[in-house]
This record gives sequence, C-alpha cells and structure tokens, in this order.
Amino acid sequence: MNRIFFLSLVLLTGWVFGATERPNVMIVVADDEGWGDIGWNNPEVKTPNLDKLAAEGVRLERFYVNPICSVTRAALMTGMHTLRTGVENFSGLDLKYQTLPQALHDAGYQTWMCGKWHLGGDQENSLSGPEYLPTARGFDHHYGLLGGAVDYNTHRKPRTQELDWWRNGQPVEEVGYSTDLLANEAIGLMQKRDKNRPFLLYLAFNAIHGPISAPPGQTAGARGRGRETLLAAMSGLDSAVGRVVEELERQGLRKKTLIIFFSDNGGDITKGSTNLNLREGKGTVFEGGIRVPAAMNWPGVLAAGQKSEQFLCVADLFPTILDVTGVKMASPPSFDGKDIWPALKEARTTEHPVFFMGNKEIAIFRPPWKLITSRQGQGASPMLFDVVSDPSEKNDLSAQQPEIVQELTQAFQMYAKDIPQKARRGLGGTGGGAKKRPPGPQN
Repeated sequence: MNRIFFLSLVLLTGWVFGATERPNVMIVVADDEGWGDIGWNNPEVKTPNLDKLAAEGVRLERFYVNPICSVTRAALMTGMHTLRTGVENFSGLDLKYQTLPQALHDAGYQTWMCGKWHLGGDQENSLSGPEYLPTARGFDHHYGLLGGAVDYNTHRKPRTQELDWWRNGQPVEEVGYSTDLLANEAIGLMQKRDKNRPFLLYLAFNAIHGPISAPPGQTAGARGRGRETLLAAMSGLDSAVGRVVEELERQGLRKKTLIIFFSDNGGDITKGSTNLNLREGKGTVFEGGIRVPAAMNWPGVLAAGQKSEQFLCVADLFPTILDVTGVKMASPPSFDGKDIWPALKEARTTEHPVFFMGNKEIAIFRPPWKLITSRQGQGASPMLFDVVSDPSEKNDLSAQQPEIVQELTQAFQMYAKDIPQKARRGLGGTGGGAKKRPPGPQN
C-alpha cells in the first residue's frame, strides 16, 4: 500500500511540475479591425503597444480569418473550417466539437475568457441553451458579451436594448467602457490565479465593432461611423492590451507567455475602417475581408523583428497551440488546421496544405493561388488570383490558368465529401449564365 501511495505521489508531482513548466497562452482578438487599422501598417493609427509586440516578435503577414465574426471564432475554438462546422452569426457551435479551452482545461490549465463569445448561449442563437455558454465549453470563467455587439458604455444590444453583459452566465450591470472593463477583468484573473498552474486567457474585445464609441474623455467620444471615432477606439484597445501586458511583466510572466494577436475579420469600411490596398472588406472573401493584422510574441522563444510570409489561417491555431503547450488530447479530432509552430519557431516558412475560408462565398487557397467561388447555382463564376504578386486582386487569372482552377475545384470537391449536407457549400459553375463580380480596385 505504501509503495502504491509513493508511486501515485510521484505521478501527481510530475503532473503538477509538468503543468507549471507549460507556457501560458494569451489570445487577443480585435473585432472588425482592418489591414490599415494598425500602426505597423498605417502610421495614422496610434497603437504603440501592439506595434511593440509585433516588433519584438513575429508579424504574421499572411494570416487569414473568415469574413464575419462567429465564423472566425468557431474556427479558433475547433481548429475546423466553417464549411465543416456550419457556424453562422446566429447559429452557435454544435456540442459535438471539442474546443481549445476544453483541451487545455483537461490538461490542467486555468481557462479564462474576457469578451465576445458569439458561439451560442444567447437567445438570438439557434443553439441558445446554457450548455452553449463559454463556461460549458471549457472556460473556467467568462466575463463579457454573448452576442455580436453591444454599446461600449451601456453594454446593451444596439437593436433591442437588452443587456448583454455577463459574468459566468449571470447578467451584470456595471459602469464603464467595455474595452477597459475587459482588460480590468483579465488583470484581476491573473492577480488571483493559481500560481502552480498555467493559464489560457482569451481576451476578445468588442472594439472596434459598431456601434463604435471612443474612450471616455476623448474628443471623438460620440458614437459614429467616422474615422476619428474608430481611431480613438482602436487606441483605447491598444492601451488596454498594454495594461494587460504590463501585468504579465509585473508578475514575471512575459517569458512564460505566448501572446497571439489578430482581428476576427477585415475592416468594415462603412464604419470608418480601411484595408488599404487590399480589395473590399468585411463580409467578403477578397483579401480586405479575410487577410488581417496579426502577430505572435514570446520573448526568448520567437526571435524578435520577424516579418513572416508564412501562409496560415485561424484554424491552424488550435493544433499549433497544442504543440506549443505539449498538450496531448485523449481523442484528438482530425483538424482542418495545420500545426505551424515548427516553422514559426525556426523563423522559416513551410508549405501549407489547401485551406478554405468563408461560409457562403468560399476562398480556396493553395499558396500563392486563391480561387473564389460561390454556392452552387448562385450565378458568379470562379475568380483566380495570385495573391503574392497581386495582393490587390486586380487580375483575375481564371481564364489564363484553367488547370489551377480545376485543381482547386477538385480539392474542394474532395473536402466536401466529408462535410454534412446541411453545412455543405457548393461551387459556382462557369456556365449557365454565370456572371463576373465587379472589377477590382484601380490604381
């Protein structure tokens, strides 16, 4: 009996030691931030804290997300393309999918979420029961909004004026600017953490999604669609990230923490955002809708000053984080995403398998090629771009490169065989009266 007890103690001690040696992971997501809404791409934007994280880490120049909010968040949580999960903005995420916080929680991580969930549990979702709340999907703690948007100061939904501000499934009436409240909660969780266990912090701001408000006391304080208000809100987000990073430093955790930053989709140009030379914006699978500012930072592990041209997508983060943390899932899913960590850690690029972005219109990537298609029968013909040489997508090469169109079309068809019928998206044909989309931007 004593021998069994001794062996059990050794195993327990080893597990605890292993858990404390694992890195913390902090995922920061901006909402509706465009390619030109970050300082490192546009000096008009004042984001010194995010710029510093990128300068001292890795700028991810080819990071792709989905064209709208929930769709990207589902890919982050599952490592699956939206074509498979079928998630849309008012659906929610089916319980059959394992999530990133569940995997890390099962491995001993403290798992916290501050911010926008948008994957179920809210009455506006078709999957609205309590089993779809963040705290039922792997998070120990959730604070923030369940739906897609709130007023930054009243925390109420713009259309219905219903309160959408929660702490662990209970509504809370609190005074304050949402960006600051989310950062405050994150800091408090770090201060009260179990120091013997690593943590996952998912900090998903509602900024700079509409209805945009500037931080209190700023001259652009009125809600609006103007660029001035958006820039003020983006600076407020940057300041909030800076305060959270300062807390990591104060607690001696910076070298033990991988920070990942990205936007959930491209900029909404109707609300003052800009995607610079990238075509179109939020809601489309052109580059302006799905190629977003992103960076990773881990002092002493990721070499500073990198500007990576590695193609990667949001679904890659789940398997990549498993590699980073050394977590082994008991029954790992067949991820659509790819573990990119070896390439990032070694400051190199690696070939990325074909991947798919979007939920209605679909972008099929086999770098440098990108094929844009529509649902079957919707009438738009495929468009093919070399997004490395033509990032503004001005030159549709589908007529000149029919073999590439066929290759990517077949790749989609092979992938679609395993997709449930109700989630399946078909390819638009080239005949039957198909029409071209509007031409790309001109010089």
